[in-house]
Amino acid sequence: MTDSLPIIQQRLDNLREQMQSRRIDAYLVTNADPHNSEYSADHWLARKWVCGFTGSAGDLLVTHSGGGLWTDGRYFIQAIKQLEGTGIQLFRKRIAGTPTIAEHLADQLAANSRVGVDGRTINQIQFEELKAAFAAKNIELIITEDLVANIWQQRPARPTNPVFIHDMQYAGKSTGQKLADIRSLMLRDKVDQVLITAIDDVMWLMNIRGRDNAFFPGSEAYALLSQNTAKLFMDSKKLPAAVCKVLLQQGVSCWDYHELPDTLALLDTHKNLKYSAYSSNSLLVSRIHPGVTCIAGDTYAQRGKIVKNAIESEQLQLALKYDGTAIVQFMRWLDENVHSGEVTELSAERQLRSYRKALPNYICDSFSTIAGYAEHGAIMHYSATSNSNKIIGTDNYFLLDSGGQYLGGTTDITRTFSFCELSEQQKIDYTLVLKGVIRLTQTKFLKGTAGNNLDIMAPGALWQQCVDYKCGTGHGVGICLNVHEGPQNLSQSVKDNEPLVPGMTITVEPGVYREGEYGIRIENILQVVPVAENQFGVFYGFKTLTLAPIATNQIISDLLSKEEQLWLNDYHLRVAEELTPLLQPIDQQWLAGATQPI
Repeated sequence: MTDSLPIIQQRLDNLREQMQSRRIDAYLVTNADPHNSEYSADHWLARKWVCGFTGSAGDLLVTHSGGGLWTDGRYFIQAIKQLEGTGIQLFRKRIAGTPTIAEHLADQLAANSRVGVDGRTINQIQFEELKAAFAAKNIELIITEDLVANIWQQRPARPTNPVFIHDMQYAGKSTGQKLADIRSLMLRDKVDQVLITAIDDVMWLMNIRGRDNAFFPGSEAYALLSQNTAKLFMDSKKLPAAVCKVLLQQGVSCWDYHELPDTLALLDTHKNLKYSAYSSNSLLVSRIHPGVTCIAGDTYAQRGKIVKNAIESEQLQLALKYDGTAIVQFMRWLDENVHSGEVTELSAERQLRSYRKALPNYICDSFSTIAGYAEHGAIMHYSATSNSNKIIGTDNYFLLDSGGQYLGGTTDITRTFSFCELSEQQKIDYTLVLKGVIRLTQTKFLKGTAGNNLDIMAPGALWQQCVDYKCGTGHGVGICLNVHEGPQNLSQSVKDNEPLVPGMTITVEPGVYREGEYGIRIENILQVVPVAENQFGVFYGFKTLTLAPIATNQIISDLLSKEEQLWLNDYHLRVAEELTPLLQPIDQQWLAGATQPI
């Protein structure tokens, strides 16, 4: 827990006092910013501050006598530990029998109760779900109360770091070209105006990047488009004159961030407006003139962003190649130092970051590194602290999941290490995880196939041993943007129905997580590529973009088919060929040994 239990209890008590004074029976607290971003600026991390749960996903419900936290399988173990003693109950999302927040409130609250939330921190989908669930009991939903602001005395300010131009050598397409593409689609769909609210969509469209967050190079902003105008709404302190000049040359005018609500209130009622209910917050949507016909759906920038153009693909591959050299340097360092007994989770994390920082075009890490030894590896999104920091020993697995933000791309890689002979079960688990990576990577599929159709290829081998992992298998990856980019995903969820098309990037990262023992995960970034077109249709497949060795010392070769062994050997041959010229002799020698065929 980031703060002591008495501090957390005091914050919960203070919040309940605020609820009492405003006659609010339940209050919803999230970590979301007004754009429903995965990585919010510290100012918006209210849920973390109130209850102490540090996971990146989860919503807190506080009542006068208790409350609940809703999070997914990545954080069950972590949440149980961090919520201990707070009186907050864990609700396991996506597990049969677990009610949603809306269902729980509708069931537990009396008729005519009042539920509060800062409307900027829930999206329009959540708002409509709550309203629908509350109708039968006439429960009132109040979206204008930011009660946390009244008790968070040293709340971090909203960032004012300036944005910068993401150059054409990395973007591959000008803002003017992107606007023309979107306007063509608007004409096709008879859409008059488009409101773009997702930060990464706005950054991509405007070819700018920001510094609001330690891991996500974005900046709070909106874009409002018509056939004749393109308006960017952003805090004026973040917009250098040089950036405004470049944008103006591309047909974009700059407005202050806080001018958008009034602009929406004054929209022409003869023209319709399309917006994303997922990334638009409920308070902002409430400001749209009631006479405007609203269309909820895809706002075009997202679709343009997720399919990488030729230059973006080339730059991403280059970024991953350099990132691979940092991974090789780290692996060699780890091999040479772990037996000293002085390498810890945090020192390993720092060492890898030092190698990345020396690379061309490095900006920052792409997420908080997950460096978990032994039982810590079983916590899917574990983050080492000074209190939890373990020495990396030689009698268990060490899982390290990390990534970097570069001007040319975003990286995300997981490797699992061991430094002695482990148990037969551990080696079986490791081999089956690798088998899952290879099986999905080798899959060919028909055009129109979505991520939820393909997911089984990774966990299938584990299921045969009655083992599972409580998370998706993969996610999209941005270009110097969000490391978790949607809507392309690999999971069993019916919602992950976005067809995979050439140019999309996506991770594959199956795992085994034995609570209290160890965790194993292997992760590569793949790109969808065309494979064949014949009388049966159009077929796609995957190309592995990540370049880094996969540890082979714990593999049980007999569990891999000859084809799977050949894939691994061919992959390692490619890794050696592409990375060796970029490495120093000491790392070249280590890499030659690490990529020997099995």
